[in-house]
Amino acid sequence: MVAFRINGAGFKGCTVPAKEAGLVGFYDAGVPYRPDNDAVRAALPFRWRKAFDRAGGAWWFEGDSAHVCIRDRHGRNLTIVYAHGVKG
Repeated sequence: MVAFRINGAGFKGCTVPAKEAGLVGFYDAGVPYRPDNDAVRAALPFRWRKAFDRAGGAWWFEGDSAHVCIRDRHGRNLTIVYAHGVKG
């Protein structure tokens, strides 16, 4: 089972389940996974949830970790959410 540890500046971190991804993601047994966006959205502070929706779930993967930039409606950076893949 794969899960992702979520953290970033300005909110308490958590662990969220993984969903199967298309081609890019955290690979386990030849299958790519990405964080479950609904679980990540629920873990974020209320004031950032709409901004996370605007990001469209566009995770940028770099090896075993990924990140998504959350920006306000004017394009200013609010925070960066990091996801680190873990095998459970």
